[in-house]
Amino acid sequence: PARSLIAAVLGGLLLGYGARLAYGCNIGAYFSGIASGSLHGWLWLVAAFAGNSLGVRLRPFFFPGERRVEQLTGC
Repeated sequence: PARSLIAAVLGGLLLGYGARLAYGCNIGAYFSGIASGSLHGWLWLVAAFAGNSLGVRLRPFFFPGERRVEQLTGC
């Protein structure tokens, strides 16, 4: 579906942009930043949490046929 394609392209572009900002692997920037006690690692954690929260809220828009886990389990 077109929405899934848009989500994949948008996600790929955002991951590439994040890797470019981190001068390489954005996950490596997080792990090495926290391990060295650097501020950028902790800022990465906050930004990743905010981005994941936004992504979870936008998921029903891009994948309308999927149901939430609560709907499947009844919890």
